Amino acid sequence: MLYVNVIEEPSEEDQKGKSDQEMKETNITDEAEKDKIATHVKAHAKKARKKQLIKHVTVVVILAAVITAAFTGYYMHQEQINAKKSAEAQKEEQLKETEVSKMTPETEAQKIARIKKKAQKHGYPKGVIELLDKNAETVDFVADYEQKKDNPVADTIGVDLSQGGIPELLQWDERWGYAPYGSSMVAVSGCGPTCMAMVAAGLNQDETITPAKVAAYGTQHGYVDANNDTYWKFMNEAGANWNLKSQSCLLNEEQLSKELSQGHPVICSMGPGDFTKEGHFIVMTGYENGNIKINDPFSIKNTNATWTYAQIKDQVKAMWVFTKK
Repeated sequence: MLYVNVIEEPSEEDQKGKSDQEMKETNITDEAEKDKIATHVKAHAKKARKKQLIKHVTVVVILAAVITAAFTGYYMHQEQINAKKSAEAQKEEQLKETEVSKMTPETEAQKIARIKKKAQKHGYPKGVIELLDKNAETVDFVADYEQKKDNPVADTIGVDLSQGGIPELLQWDERWGYAPYGSSMVAVSGCGPTCMAMVAAGLNQDETITPAKVAAYGTQHGYVDANNDTYWKFMNEAGANWNLKSQSCLLNEEQLSKELSQGHPVICSMGPGDFTKEGHFIVMTGYENGNIKINDPFSIKNTNATWTYAQIKDQVKAMWVFTKK
């Protein structure tokens, strides 16, 4: 018996179904690939945008830094220009003043007026400006204030004391006049310390005792009040720091003559009169033929004059006789 294998071919409907399935699978694959590509494109675009943003931020930061540096440099340059202009203006003003003084010699009153105007313009301390009204001799001290106020203070009074005697010192001497005393300065308020410096330096023959050092001692130990006036107890007590003994008393002419003849200087507190309108300290250093030698720490004129007891006795408020211990 003969067997014949008959292979049944798929029907047209089956083939169509298979084709549709394959096409469907192909479409699914294509969609997945598209999604994958789209995701990749999005990621790449996001990364590109991020890089672009960073680039933009970097540019902005750099521009900001450049602008800031430019403005800083500009303002620093302007400050330098302004400082230079100020220095040049000050120099020009000084040259102008010099030229004017050469062309037309100033009177004392004109010089004082010019210095006072300059001092007010430049904002000098009130006490410094007022020196001009109190004593014309201080005009150079006031004129030099701005230039010399920060100079180092002298270490000595610059006087040979080996032969004894009481030195003549001025509170507005530029070597120490700008030094502080209380909340003021020696030139303005330091008559007391300057008198003590004369006495201590003379009796000890020690030129290193300067008004500035004595003023510093007075400030440190509370011998100056809120108005920068020196307490009388400074004369009673402070001399001990320089090996001095002080005796407070009011002397008649005979007693005064005796103390001065023995080399005992006498510091006096003076009221209104020939030496002050309010209060002041002076030093009596000698007596001869009825004349008293006085060292006035504020006035060369008064120091060079001779005085009688009768002239000054009613102006004396207190006296302190000084001797070495």
